[in-house]
Amino acid sequence: MKLYYKLALINSFTRILIVAGFLIFLPNIIYQAAVKHIDSRLEKKEGKMLRLIHNKTMGEFIAEGTDSTKADSAFSDYTVFKENFVSIEAVKQGEEEGDTIVTSPRDIDSVIVESRVLRHFFHYNNTSYLLEIGESMEYVKDLNVIMREISLYILIIIITLTVLIDLGITQYLLRPLRKIEAKLFATRRPEKFDYNPVITSTTDFRYLDNTISDMMHKIQSAFLIEKEFIANVSHELLTPVSILQTRLENMLATGTLSEEAEIKIIESQNTLGRLKQIIRSLLLISQIENNQAPKEDKVDLAELPKEVSAEIEERLTGKHITLETNPGESFILAPANRSLLFTMFFNLVNNAIKYNKPNGKISISCSKADGFYNVMVKDTGIGIAPENIKSIFYRFKKFNASGEESYGLGLPMVKTIAEFHNAEVKVESVVNEGSTFTVSFKLPGA
Repeated sequence: MKLYYKLALINSFTRILIVAGFLIFLPNIIYQAAVKHIDSRLEKKEGKMLRLIHNKTMGEFIAEGTDSTKADSAFSDYTVFKENFVSIEAVKQGEEEGDTIVTSPRDIDSVIVESRVLRHFFHYNNTSYLLEIGESMEYVKDLNVIMREISLYILIIIITLTVLIDLGITQYLLRPLRKIEAKLFATRRPEKFDYNPVITSTTDFRYLDNTISDMMHKIQSAFLIEKEFIANVSHELLTPVSILQTRLENMLATGTLSEEAEIKIIESQNTLGRLKQIIRSLLLISQIENNQAPKEDKVDLAELPKEVSAEIEERLTGKHITLETNPGESFILAPANRSLLFTMFFNLVNNAIKYNKPNGKISISCSKADGFYNVMVKDTGIGIAPENIKSIFYRFKKFNASGEESYGLGLPMVKTIAEFHNAEVKVESVVNEGSTFTVSFKLPGA
């Protein structure tokens, strides 16, 4: 997962936790506020009721014909929907309590109503009375249900907006980092790195950009020194090797050497030939990496496997290996270097022969898929161990003891030529079953 997605999710998650915590406690807060509001109204109604009692006679509240001196004298009134009620009843001496406000169920006309009740004791004409004023709690419950639904909708909206806003803000803040990332992946070679600084007000990003540029300067210097060294050494070694070969040929031409001496000289010539082959391979790689190789040809990639097959037919026969070609649909690659491409496919097929089994098979196929033209070289050889696959393109690396002359330069040359033509080499291999090398060329417009 990319960094800005992680940051956005972390920020959103933190905010959501805060909002969710608030929404969890919101119904209780609303409930307490509603109860407090009811209590305030009850206290105001209490004051009004007491003023009415003092301004009038109790006879207006106690039904005519009842004895106000008896404890069962009472008055009650409630609304049609039983949401509010007022009751006055006489109590016996000594039953008085302090004023309270409680929540309790009340039986109003045979209907049980959960109510908030204010209880107030007072004296009138030497009689103790209990005044109760109540309000139904139903609307508080309804309010809680409504608030829970509203809270759920608010939470969903907040989550959506928070994620979108955080993604936008994080993407904006990390834009310089994406530019730095693009600089790193825009080029495959240190000498083509873009050293122009990324414009940003973030100190950390500026420091990262400068550090990467400094690092790439050092890598470029080391890379150029290596390429120059390989090129110079290759040129310098070819001359003395050629001189030695010429001298050995002249010695053989005299005819005065013993048979044993001639054999040793021939073996020395073979060694010098292999050394010259290594030097030429290194020189070719150096020329490609220094962009000294021309790209002026138009090459039909479907025809190259046929040419390679004809060129290497003698080796196939000697090892009893069958080569099948399936060119498929043609594809013209331009600009290209025909000689280098031939060398690349020749090395792949030669490698497949070298590490194949007796009476094995090699197949070359060409196809278009997902915007690429793929040339696949598949063999039934000894395969490559998974831990070695990443290193097979390193120079002078050799993992399989095949008994063949091998210097570990064939596959590195394949990779270098492929990158020179903006292609990619992929490897799939199973030990003791075989390997498949795929060279993918990007199709125009893909």
